[in-house]
Amino acid sequence: MTSQLEFESMHLEKKGKLAWLTFTRQRYLNAMSNEATIQINHMAMALREDPDVRVLIIRGEGRAFSTGIDLKQYAAGKIDMSYHHRWEKALRIFETMDALVVVGMHGYCLGGALQLALACDIRVSTASCQIGLPAIRESLIPGLSTWRLPRYLGMGRAKKLILGGENIGGEEALRIGLVDHLVPEEDFFARLDRIGQKYLEACSTGTRMGKRLINQAFDLGYNEALEEYFRLQERSQFSLDAIEAQRAYREKRDPRWQ
Repeated sequence: MTSQLEFESMHLEKKGKLAWLTFTRQRYLNAMSNEATIQINHMAMALREDPDVRVLIIRGEGRAFSTGIDLKQYAAGKIDMSYHHRWEKALRIFETMDALVVVGMHGYCLGGALQLALACDIRVSTASCQIGLPAIRESLIPGLSTWRLPRYLGMGRAKKLILGGENIGGEEALRIGLVDHLVPEEDFFARLDRIGQKYLEACSTGTRMGKRLINQAFDLGYNEALEEYFRLQERSQFSLDAIEAQRAYREKRDPRWQ
């Protein structure tokens, strides 16, 4: 792997079509400071503009993925609305970029960390990970998890997590559909990489266009969705990846995507 970008709170590495965004503020359980929200936007914009990246893995070093907003800065009155604007901007870039985004949740995935995980495509967790949205304890709204979480879990479960502010474990998160893969804590990064590799093997043009369509599933009426589907299907079916898929089928081998 080669380092592409490195900041105090995180660094970005890339190898072929895989990229890793790693939070490195482990002394603070990767809590997100004002500076971190600036840095993550640099990372997100660089990744969005990189045509080679097909799968991005987001992870955190140390004992936790992240505990969300830096409560020391918040308690000191150092966090204003610009923090939330920066944070939501970065999350939306991850959510809408063509690359598939896989997030690894271990130790703690709280507040803004869970907001970030909800903006990713695939969530991987350990059974012991503590997952929750404790913003109400600070008299805050937990970002646009208020918009994303009901789409994943339904209104009732979303209200329970957001308005109750209590944590759940990884097993419960898997049961209710909040996470997609549950893996042991041992060799967590290696297990996370293997899952990322599996999604990379499936990441054709059709996959990436499918992500675009899924992201609009709750926003478009049927006729609008149908029109958008036809547009993206045409792009997918006549792409280089589709030509490769046809060739691979004839040659009885796995396709090698662009």
